[in-house]
Amino acid sequence: MATGYHLMDNKRFVGSLRKTGFTGKIILAVKPDIKPAVREYLTKQGVTMKFLNTVECTYTNKDVNPDNSHSKEILSCVDPYPDLKQRWSRFPLLRDFLEECEECTGPVLVTDFRDTIFQRDPFGDGAPAVSGLEVFEEDSSQKTSHWIVSEPVKKCKNIKFDGTMLCSGTTVGTREAMLQYLSTMHAEMKEWMLDTKCCCNNMNGDDQSIHNYLFYTGKLPFATSFPNRLGRVNTPGVQGSNVWNEHINMYKSLGYSESESRKFPYAGADANGSSTGTWIGMGYGVTDEKGYLTNLDGSRSRVVHQFDRFRWPLERWVDKNIGD
Repeated sequence: MATGYHLMDNKRFVGSLRKTGFTGKIILAVKPDIKPAVREYLTKQGVTMKFLNTVECTYTNKDVNPDNSHSKEILSCVDPYPDLKQRWSRFPLLRDFLEECEECTGPVLVTDFRDTIFQRDPFGDGAPAVSGLEVFEEDSSQKTSHWIVSEPVKKCKNIKFDGTMLCSGTTVGTREAMLQYLSTMHAEMKEWMLDTKCCCNNMNGDDQSIHNYLFYTGKLPFATSFPNRLGRVNTPGVQGSNVWNEHINMYKSLGYSESESRKFPYAGADANGSSTGTWIGMGYGVTDEKGYLTNLDGSRSRVVHQFDRFRWPLERWVDKNIGD
């Protein structure tokens, strides 16, 4: 879903993917009023654009006050799924797009848009063959006891489980497995929408609640989970946030203000503040000598989701080195 984003966001996602040598199909859901510069760029990059139409929802949520963009999203729906909030509707929509794409016979990656970049072709030379469904763990410290999973699942299903958090923002599978997964998510979401204990969470991230619920209760028997930095996807959100917070807290302890602390590059970055060369020192253990985020074995991660948690130093490096 690539609705409402700037040209630079599109260059980071689409540009970095094409720069890996990937020549396959890229399908993005966009708004009808997409900006001309973005449309021109996506057309040039061979992207298939699917235009979304907003419709009036057939459900109500009295607990949500539409006073910000996140709340408005909870109360907005997209044709032809007025019974699902917009964030949930992406699952049946993506299933529909995949079913319509007869030439899409190879492996499929479904991923968030704004905070995802590519460093190597997800399915290119040296990539493991895709079998069934691949789901990806976040940092090992992030468990399903976190409120984003535990609270909605407890309220809806009256159960709890304690496994490593799976990220619903990136999933890989064969065509058949992906269609089955997206249909299973849709079916479960329809059930949740019929139950007041399940449907009306005042949050947008509860698709992750359902994703984890289905996996950890055995409803996705064709899925295999991959620990972070050991699979096709690197999800450094927790690690990036921790590194960034430690970074600015160090400068605050030296007497700098919050805003001043945010302006310093990471230790070990090149003299230009990460606009060229590496954006962070090797001592952090997250990149190679060129600045590419790595797996635990030192190889460059193919897909990086939540890269923005490292903030401006990595964003500037991405725009200089791999966005196009």
